[in-house]
Amino acid sequence: MSNVEYKRTLCFASHANCGVLATVEDGKVVKLEGDPDCQVSQGRVCERMDFQLDWLDHPKRCNYPLKRVGARGSGKWERITWDQAMKEIGEKLRQLADEYGPESVIFSHGTGRTDEWYESRFFNLYGSPNLAMGGSEICWCPTYTNESATYGQFAAAFTAAKTGCVVLWGHNPAQSGDFPEHWGYQDLFEQDPDVKLIVVDPRCTEYAPNADVWLRLRPGTDGAMAMGWMNVIINEELYDKEFVESWTYGFEDLKKAVQAYPPEKVAEICWVSADKIVEAARIFATCLPAYLPWGLATDAIGRNQAQANRAKACLKALIGINKAGQTYLAPPNDVLPHATFEMPEVLPKSQRDKQLGADRFPFHSWPSYQKISDAQSRVFHHPYFLSQNATCAQNWCAVSEAIRTGKPYPVKGLIAQASNPFSNLSNTQDVYECVKMLDLVVDHEYTMTPLAMLSDYVLPAAGWLERPQLWGVGGGGPCITGVALTGEAAVPPLYERRDNYEFWRSMAEGTFDQETVDKYWSWQTTEEAYDAMLEPQGTSARDAITNPVFNSSPEEWHKMNDPKTGQLYGFGTPTGKVELRSTIIEDLFDDKEALPYYEEPFESPVSTPDVAEEYPLVLTAGSRVMPYYHSEYRQVNGCRNRYPEPHFQIHPETAAELGIGDDVWCWIETRRGRCLQKAKLDAAMSPYAISAQHGWWFPELPEAEPWLGGWFVSNINMCTDNDPDNCCRLSGVYNVKIAMCKVTRADDMPFKNLFS
Repeated sequence: MSNVEYKRTLCFASHANCGVLATVEDGKVVKLEGDPDCQVSQGRVCERMDFQLDWLDHPKRCNYPLKRVGARGSGKWERITWDQAMKEIGEKLRQLADEYGPESVIFSHGTGRTDEWYESRFFNLYGSPNLAMGGSEICWCPTYTNESATYGQFAAAFTAAKTGCVVLWGHNPAQSGDFPEHWGYQDLFEQDPDVKLIVVDPRCTEYAPNADVWLRLRPGTDGAMAMGWMNVIINEELYDKEFVESWTYGFEDLKKAVQAYPPEKVAEICWVSADKIVEAARIFATCLPAYLPWGLATDAIGRNQAQANRAKACLKALIGINKAGQTYLAPPNDVLPHATFEMPEVLPKSQRDKQLGADRFPFHSWPSYQKISDAQSRVFHHPYFLSQNATCAQNWCAVSEAIRTGKPYPVKGLIAQASNPFSNLSNTQDVYECVKMLDLVVDHEYTMTPLAMLSDYVLPAAGWLERPQLWGVGGGGPCITGVALTGEAAVPPLYERRDNYEFWRSMAEGTFDQETVDKYWSWQTTEEAYDAMLEPQGTSARDAITNPVFNSSPEEWHKMNDPKTGQLYGFGTPTGKVELRSTIIEDLFDDKEALPYYEEPFESPVSTPDVAEEYPLVLTAGSRVMPYYHSEYRQVNGCRNRYPEPHFQIHPETAAELGIGDDVWCWIETRRGRCLQKAKLDAAMSPYAISAQHGWWFPELPEAEPWLGGWFVSNINMCTDNDPDNCCRLSGVYNVKIAMCKVTRADDMPFKNLFS
């Protein structure tokens, strides 16, 4: 008779973390379905669930530790034990620290799939300030830093069953993987057709056709659009006067700043009519509560990133912060923040000061991390509340320069985890050349990605069905949202795979002395570590599976008195108010940067008209497509059969002028390089722009040089830029989305045997 169990897990096939019931028969997962008791996803799952059983034991999954035995990229490996791998890696890490300093080792990660703090803990103990390259600096985390500097923390997820207006700004949850959010909007609009919808996006997303206003702005001009909205809202006195007068700092300065952005001027900048800009601003300010969630686009637009996100934060503040269904901050609670477990305090200031890029780009690095944390500590009673992994990222442009030149010091080692930097770092040819120059590359990974193929050691990672999970609603983690949602492992890790905590504990055992391991890595299992995180909430990882924690959420808690001090809470900023004029940015830079403003992209018809003559189309890169998640699942038949090849969107008239038809292979080319994608004619695209997908590689190609999984064939980041002079002047965010390009038919297309 079969032994059947039912396990309540969280799906990490994307960032959504939907509740899943796994049927386990005789130790094998045989069925996956939505968990109707999950308070977040309520039994719904997306199409990625269709192939997760195949993914669990896919032939391309990494199962055993591997050591490179041939030349780097030769595809020659030796299977070894975890103990041998950790011993040898630890010896090499100690050698690099002795010879070049611990700062010579860097870390790269992908989109977070667990409650990440282990890598920060390891790097702080090791002594390297160069943490979190590859995802943190271009996705979610820039907004997290900007909002924390503006009103003391990141805005939580949707907090009310009803709202008057939703603004999707560079955000398409129908394709990006945020499906509980997507389903929530569907329910909201079905239940109340009077709810207004505004879409700000160069592309016609699934939401745009049904929007009350769709602003098809020129890619990269988001900052100007936000300043234009504020111009209307302030000049027409549509803002929340009581909130602005009582709880904001620098309003009069902001009022002066937005006068430079009347709707007519913004219309010229953004390629959108002034009437639509005014209409959208009025709807946002009057159809309250109005909700403007995070969107990736403004995190990755390069030069204007920080000020565009600052403008959006100030825009939200004008209609009031800490209101249900609007911009809401999770209240102070007893949840231990990530930083408690990251232990930033053990990294000396002398090492922090060595962080690559922090001298030139201090916002979103150690200098801003310290200033924001100092301000937050008054409200949250922790010396460090921010997630170091999320807000203290090293700069890829500075890393590249250090690898190539040895200045300001050599970079010799890279540890990566669930990271494919060939897909998420700009100027991929530079990425390839830099990786080849390193002395040590260690990759903890699910499959042999292009980076894994160039590594010295590849360690097999356990997937979401093989490990316990702890997450917070909205992707922010328990330290931000005050929510603890946990899932259990459906089965123990297959083969010799290890989960993230076990990987970093193993790394610690191989690198540090026993006293350090006993003191700082005392939890033997991941579940024990989660128990320690949840103890202040009076629960455990096991109990939170069936009884998740949803802390109470009083509105306008900033007006309440702190029970520990008796003082008014206010906001976790230096002034205790929402800082429309940022004192933190002013301290880091000067008063010119303290207020948001718009700056042209590094390449555009306006800033570089000479470049535009040869490369006449505005490229916006990075569009998502289901059922993929970033660069994942290209080796899964269930995905490739549904979406076998990469596409870019182009207006039919533009395509006709170029002699391009639908589904025709084309070269997309910039001054950096070129790649191959198929044309998808789309009349909703601007005739002057194209939108290209990101994340493409071809795992079916050979793993050895020169192929390395075809990382260069259709990778749009062959075309993007990482010149420090073109980056965001505050944060150093590189241009992973914006460039000027040209498109030509690929009549000379190589690799014809690859594409049928």
